[in-house]
Amino acid sequence: MRIVGRTASHLDPVVALLWRTHGLGADGSWADDPYAWLSPDGTVAAWVALDDDDRVLGHVVLVVAAAGRMPEMTRLVVDPDVPGADVADLLLDVVERSVPGPHVRLDVAEEARITWERYERRGWRLTGRGPAEWCGPDDAALTMRSYAKRVG
Repeated sequence: MRIVGRTASHLDPVVALLWRTHGLGADGSWADDPYAWLSPDGTVAAWVALDDDDRVLGHVVLVVAAAGRMPEMTRLVVDPDVPGADVADLLLDVVERSVPGPHVRLDVAEEARITWERYERRGWRLTGRGPAEWCGPDDAALTMRSYAKRVG
């Protein structure tokens, strides 16, 4: 497996991965434009994890929303059919090495316990909790956990 900078040729496979992992668009309640969602304003870089056959196994984006804002790791998605946790850790490694500054932040849904426990094991610190700007299935209110990590 290897991590490479995301190119336009990776977008369709990443969207397909989103479909499989999040039910993207199946009920019309998810991202209206998944391609735009994968490249939020302030995107500094994006990476994909590829297997030996160039199949996309994961994706992540590094964003700086505005001058003076803390960089943010976002849009992390990993193929749930890939055994082990190597994909997520490799993607996190590349983000943590690429941050333009001493700190990086992220938000994760409270319900994604396995995910936020991984961040905590990697040294990310919980900085707050609050309501999500979006709803879950059946319009359920979600709580987001905010994390930060010193990387520089």
